[in-house]
Amino acid sequence: MGKTLSMDLVGGPASTAPVLLGVALSSFMVALDVTALNVALPGIGQDLATGMDRLQWIAGAYTLVFASLLLSAGALSDRLGARKVFLCALMIFTGASIACGSADGVVALIAARAVQGIGAALMLPSSMALLVEAYPDPEARARAVALWGGISALALVSGPLLGGMLIQLVDWRSIFYLNVPFCLIALACFALRRSVIAVQPRSIDWTGQLLSALALVSLIFALIEGPVWGWRHPWVIATLLVAVIAGLAFIYSQRVQREPMLPLSLFRSRTFSAAIGAGFLQTLAYYGSLFALPFALQGQGRTPVEIGVAMIPMTIATGVMASVSGRLSNVFGARTVGAAGMLCGALGAALLALFGLDPVCLVSGGLLIGLGGATLPVIVGACLASVPNGKVGVGSGVLNAARQSGGVTGIALLGAALEGSGHATGALSIIALSFVAAAVLTVMRLYTDEVDVVSEC
Repeated sequence: MGKTLSMDLVGGPASTAPVLLGVALSSFMVALDVTALNVALPGIGQDLATGMDRLQWIAGAYTLVFASLLLSAGALSDRLGARKVFLCALMIFTGASIACGSADGVVALIAARAVQGIGAALMLPSSMALLVEAYPDPEARARAVALWGGISALALVSGPLLGGMLIQLVDWRSIFYLNVPFCLIALACFALRRSVIAVQPRSIDWTGQLLSALALVSLIFALIEGPVWGWRHPWVIATLLVAVIAGLAFIYSQRVQREPMLPLSLFRSRTFSAAIGAGFLQTLAYYGSLFALPFALQGQGRTPVEIGVAMIPMTIATGVMASVSGRLSNVFGARTVGAAGMLCGALGAALLALFGLDPVCLVSGGLLIGLGGATLPVIVGACLASVPNGKVGVGSGVLNAARQSGGVTGIALLGAALEGSGHATGALSIIALSFVAAAVLTVMRLYTDEVDVVSEC
């Protein structure tokens, strides 16, 4: 009877395939955009005659808007319906990708990247809600999440090399145009499929949205411009103060708000809290590696294709291990797999920091960092297991907001380390420490109370 109910809910096994494909393609595009762009950033800097701080904004504007809007995007997904929001997000992302490719200057490119971030922010929470709807059985969902991770990780494998080839054969603009056909396929997957997710009558917390965005934008502005203007510059000090005040005001508003964008009750779950912290640190470390290494390699005189080839061991390790993480978790336990992968990432970053970026170290260190990047499905699975169905959009939005905040923080911190030292040792040390902290959180808290949390929330 359970199987019959499940079949009725998802509309039969065949109907889940377009959902999984569409959701995976959305993640594929986001990951491809990041990995291919990171290889292209040094060339963009030369073509547009701009420095490291503006390149940080080109990379970070997308992630900053993405992180700032994700919490409200989760609530919007619950309120308007995941399918409707997902389709709208795909159209925004497609248009913004075209605008990025046709940008005629740094300001236009940063603005188009910010609009891309709006599309991505709307895309992720709604896609996770659609995935949960299609796979209500926990075991089937775990397999789907692992497959989603494997498919989207293909972008990590192909992105650096594909980006390097496109830059040398065409130019950096072609990287953004590449998103368009993938967007169209994802749109087709959901165009004719109806969703049965119950719409949640939730309001949008505009006060919380404004305060959270103000806190994050102010913090990242200070971290990026501080090394350029000086940490004692009045604007840098002012924006740091604004970040602290807005952050405290945001927490207070979430306590008193009748329908907050971030229900603080979710953090009663040790598993949920650990997943948020681990997601922030793991993304800071892994995406920080994807940002920092191309600049370090360009400093050695490598071409875009050579940089792409050098990044392949890391991304292959991530793609392969992410696709089998579900099976490994069933055998060894999710906490063991997650912590081991993150410690491998720390070891790889430490290896590169200590012994440099020669070919042997790049292969071995890249493989180890890739294993750290492959722990994302473990974190996502823990988060989804600890959130009740009625708050899946909000819960996944919080996780992805934490991850993207980690990504943009990593861009700010590592960019400053690269520009200040002239080499990657400082940046790689930050990456190693972040992986270690994520491993500690995973061992101590991840997957400890998911059953109790669902009943409590």
